[in-house]
Amino acid sequence: MINLANPPATRPQGREALQGALLGPDPLYKQVKHQLVRSLAEGEWKAGALLPSEPRLASRFGVGISTIRAAIGELVAARVLARRQGKGTFVPLHDDRLSIYQFFHVVRNDGTKQLPVSELVSLSRAKADDEVADLLRLPRGAASAQVFRLRNVLRVSGVPVVYSDIVIPATLFPGLNEATVRKGGTTLYAVYQSRFGVSIIRTIERLRAVKSDTAAARIFGMRSGDPVLEVRRIAYTFNDVPVEFRRSRVDTRQFHYFLDLGRDT
Repeated sequence: MINLANPPATRPQGREALQGALLGPDPLYKQVKHQLVRSLAEGEWKAGALLPSEPRLASRFGVGISTIRAAIGELVAARVLARRQGKGTFVPLHDDRLSIYQFFHVVRNDGTKQLPVSELVSLSRAKADDEVADLLRLPRGAASAQVFRLRNVLRVSGVPVVYSDIVIPATLFPGLNEATVRKGGTTLYAVYQSRFGVSIIRTIERLRAVKSDTAAARIFGMRSGDPVLEVRRIAYTFNDVPVEFRRSRVDTRQFHYFLDLGRDT
């Protein structure tokens, strides 16, 4: 079973425990950052929640406000947290526009960005094969290596653009069913977060050109064997825990993959 927080069996309580945790070799602000991530992983601050003020966090960790700002700054830059002018620092919601664009990089050939609409095609439960078990760090062949397999289509203005086969560990999403997915949020990541408390904070993707299979050809209205873009993604939650593997095919006749790492979306 995957343990998101990986807490020790016992640990000290109170301010002494927090200060004692900040004695490692890393710079102080990075140690604070790790402690903030740990608190997020343990669910201390839920999606959409406002974090305590900088002075309160400084008091909690026994450090200066500049250290808190540096720690939060890195988490904001990584989009683990979000700042709102005049309001404070929040845990991002995957239902908001900026969060959706954080993980959706397909745009029209003229550069126009539009929000996708997610459509569940199928959902089933099975045992993970060895490749998926390794990618999601599940024990090969074990009963605990149960996964949900989802087939999903993303449409832009009604046009199917991305077709994905998705695998997630069943232990993290107990009771997942088609009704939960269809009614749980704008995207699958919103469902993960709002219904199961699993926030996706980063992804690793590998892209290559491939020939469309029969399913992709049918969904995109093209000939089998026509070129499509394949995107293989592993999605991670806190503490670099992998919680999703997806293989997507993108119809690039009217769209292309666009990623700007130089500024916010």
